[in-house]
Amino acid sequence: MLSTNPKTVRIRGFFRNLSRDTVTTLPNPLKVPMIDIEDSPTTTERPHFESAADVAAFVTSGKAVFTVESVKTGKRFTYRVAKPFDKETGKVDHDATIAFAAALTGPDNTRDYSYFGNVRLSPNGNRYDYGRKAKIGQDAASVLAFAWFWQTVIAGQRLPDTLKVYHEGRCGRCGRALTVPASIRSGIGPECAKRSTMIADEGF
Repeated sequence: MLSTNPKTVRIRGFFRNLSRDTVTTLPNPLKVPMIDIEDSPTTTERPHFESAADVAAFVTSGKAVFTVESVKTGKRFTYRVAKPFDKETGKVDHDATIAFAAALTGPDNTRDYSYFGNVRLSPNGNRYDYGRKAKIGQDAASVLAFAWFWQTVIAGQRLPDTLKVYHEGRCGRCGRALTVPASIRSGIGPECAKRSTMIADEGF
């Protein structure tokens, strides 16, 4: 419920009637940083990748959820590329050399994913194959888009200016929320990045 205190009403009216020039010349006895209203952002863009190398590391990290969007057409598809769970521990098996690719096909963006292919992980190069038990047709737009994405960004190591790849603000390896700026850029948390580096140095 809004306050009807006369002082509050007068203060609100005062600030509504201020011009931009008047605001910047007011004394600031509390030393509170002044915000330039015209320059402050009105929207926050989702975290997106800046290099093909970061995309490849994220997509193959074990628990990746990401969205690819065409800058030209605005069309987008959301995918999940996840390694299988270890039957004994119930956790993601990061030693697995296969991951399963699925596309978001329903309104529930945590559960409505349909499997369509396999990602084979190898020190000699990663490979995507359409799955024999796929739940989506090979000629479906989402599957064709993923095949093009894989060939261009992952295999071709090129991130075109006409494509944006977003992550969901969570680590692609463990799924935890990302808060460190460098991790938000890469999509991998600092601890998981250390583990991934150790694995890469030691080999599969």
